[in-house]
Amino acid sequence: MSNRLLQCKCVGARLVSRAVVAMVDRVRLLLRDCAAKNILLDAALPLLLVPTLGWCAAQGVWTSIVVFTSLPLALVYAHFICARTHSQTKFFAVWALISIILIFLVFELIVVKMLEIRQDENYCFYLLTFLLGACVYKTKVLAASARLNNDVKYSEALLREFDMMCPVCRKSVPSRTFHCHICHSCIIKRDLHCAWLDCCIGETNHYWYMLSLLTLICQLTLCSNLILTTACHPFVVWGSIMLPDDCTDVYFDIIYAICFVTAIYCVLCVVFALSLLCHEAWLISLGVTGHEWRQMSHAWGSCLGLREPRPFSKGFLGNWALFFKGPKMTSSSQTV
Repeated sequence: MSNRLLQCKCVGARLVSRAVVAMVDRVRLLLRDCAAKNILLDAALPLLLVPTLGWCAAQGVWTSIVVFTSLPLALVYAHFICARTHSQTKFFAVWALISIILIFLVFELIVVKMLEIRQDENYCFYLLTFLLGACVYKTKVLAASARLNNDVKYSEALLREFDMMCPVCRKSVPSRTFHCHICHSCIIKRDLHCAWLDCCIGETNHYWYMLSLLTLICQLTLCSNLILTTACHPFVVWGSIMLPDDCTDVYFDIIYAICFVTAIYCVLCVVFALSLLCHEAWLISLGVTGHEWRQMSHAWGSCLGLREPRPFSKGFLGNWALFFKGPKMTSSSQTV
């Protein structure tokens, strides 16, 4: 083809189309390699950032204030940008995994070694950690069950009472099924795409997602309280329950400082997880999914969704009964 161009000869349409296809294939391979490198970079970045920021926060009071003030803002902003651009990233999932691993290692290798933790408290921490891992595993495994990966014929859609069509992938879907631009699939009763678990939350795994949040709150609350009562001067509240009283001298020893900033990090994570749990509980009470909630107007006077139209709501008790009853996974919905 290059020889024909240099000699000013006519180039056939077939040859031009072949050249264009070859160029498109090469560009696609280049973009795929770049995307793979970006995903690897996103996954590797928390391995460096989490321990480095923890070490910096343990250097003094002001560094702790700077780190724990800027870190939540930076993570929320990064999460907002990724959700806005529908970016597929492993950054937040790896960040959550590294955080849990480092918290566990600090507790077991430093706090327990100080001989301030009773054996039953350590067993309780082990149990909550195991339950957290089991709930997260079930959440991720069941996430695939809510996906509709294959198209449905029009006749089958009528028989299965499918009454919607996805505007993105152009296939018939059940009601309350929405497309996830990150997973690139339709999710039954899609609530949200959880970047911290790297999966969509829908009808099949919503229950386990709530259990994961509840277990995480219990584990980190226990961990932060045990660390603070070990690193700081505690006082007895009732029986064997203690709370930290004076933490002014924790920065004089780097080991105690690491324990202290780990406990503060646990408290921040508890606040974040508790806000998510309360938000999900409110959505269940309203009888709406997270996707439907984001499509509401949220105008003044809507009373946080109480005055918004909610055609699928069964009332407060009915909505919670449906939640605990679990998904109605019929054979037709599984084989879509």
